Amino acid sequence: MKLAIFDIDGTLTNTNNVDDECFVTAFSELLGIDDIDTDWPAYPHTTDSGITQHVFQERFGRNPEPMELDKFKGSFVNMLAEQYQADGSSFAEVAGASLAVGRLKKDSAWAVAIATGCWRDSALLKLNAAKIDTEQIPAAYAEDGLSREEILKAALSQSLEQYRVSRFEKVVSVGDGVWDVRTAARLNFAFLGVGRGASATRLSQAGATHVIEDFSDYDRLVRFLTEAGVPGAK
Repeated sequence: MKLAIFDIDGTLTNTNNVDDECFVTAFSELLGIDDIDTDWPAYPHTTDSGITQHVFQERFGRNPEPMELDKFKGSFVNMLAEQYQADGSSFAEVAGASLAVGRLKKDSAWAVAIATGCWRDSALLKLNAAKIDTEQIPAAYAEDGLSREEILKAALSQSLEQYRVSRFEKVVSVGDGVWDVRTAARLNFAFLGVGRGASATRLSQAGATHVIEDFSDYDRLVRFLTEAGVPGAK
């Protein structure tokens, strides 16, 4: 059995823009930080938890207190919910994602998991808004680690337990960011990029052997998952 681990923002859902907007607004309204750097790849860890901790360290010289973090997360998720009520189109699935995940769940050759740099509540809101059913799918979130590596490892660990196997024949990380490519390379996971145009070019230049525009062609998805290699591997 092989394992496909999916990211959410920009991979399963077209929510990168609304997520960024609400994240930045939460820093402004709650903490008075209006000039947050949105060059996410430049952060030590491109995850909600990692970015938040880095901003607190830079601006206040300390990590956020648990109550501060809970308040920030709650405000951020509320902003996402309000945006969804105002404009549900900002939370659309990447074409074919829902059907593809559903079919892959039923494929005896594949196991499916979620690994995202989002916090759990925001991730579930976006998945539900996009009508992507991830019930019974192992999932790891920003609460499971500061780094993408920690989150992917948590997803793998959960998957081994849930699917009752000692190892997977192949592990494929599916993502849309250059940081996803680098993380897969560090973990020696195969990688399938999701993107088009300049985004697809960046993923290929970072080392992705295969990039797919969306999930509308299920047979092509499975073929690319099977063929995808470890970034930078020879």
